[in-house]
Amino acid sequence: MPNINFYFRFSLLGTILAIIGISGFTSLGIWQTNRALEKQQLQRDIDNKAKQGGFQLNHSISDINEKIYLNVNASGRYNKNNEILIDNIVYSGQAGYHVLTPFILDKDQTVIMVNRGWIPVGRDRNILPLIETPEDEINIHGILAPHKSKPPLILGELDPTGRVWPYYDLQKYIEHTKYNVLPVMILLDKKEKSGYARDWPKYDAKMGMHIGYAIQWFVFALIVLITYIAINFKKKVDNDN
Repeated sequence: MPNINFYFRFSLLGTILAIIGISGFTSLGIWQTNRALEKQQLQRDIDNKAKQGGFQLNHSISDINEKIYLNVNASGRYNKNNEILIDNIVYSGQAGYHVLTPFILDKDQTVIMVNRGWIPVGRDRNILPLIETPEDEINIHGILAPHKSKPPLILGELDPTGRVWPYYDLQKYIEHTKYNVLPVMILLDKKEKSGYARDWPKYDAKMGMHIGYAIQWFVFALIVLITYIAINFKKKVDNDN
């Protein structure tokens, strides 16, 4: 009766490839896991900031980046002359613009951009919507937010002389207006009268996406390991005569 034994056939090339594959996929899985943990902590920080009272921007701009997502109050006046419209903003299924207006702080003429909300395009794109902008000194309330990054698929150079911009470019705006613009903006509070449609989305850390990717990479690493073992374990049959 034949005896069936199994033996492991070592392959240097196969082993090296397996180590590279397992290490690579495992590293990607660990990286995505760490990203999920970072996003989880960021979500907690943002949720805690949302519960805090507002701070007065005019008195505290030195560490402005650390105050992102906090409620903010600011005193000053709008400058409608350098107001811009950000194109291709869809709200409730309708195309329109976000109205970005420079707000000059009364302390030292520092400028912060204020997103005053969404306004529809209208029937004719060649006719821009009429924007009503207060000219008196006022106090506004909102949430301090980072600028959105440049869309990856935008082609061509941005023309800063136009009133309609495909996206907001802080450096281009500074070069064009010569303003001292802060690297953050205010999302105007819904209760403010000087704005338009405002339904600001809450920050979503998308932790589930990173966890899903982590599981995917770990599964790939496991598949490489199982494949390596299956290929290199061989069956040996000894016949007893």
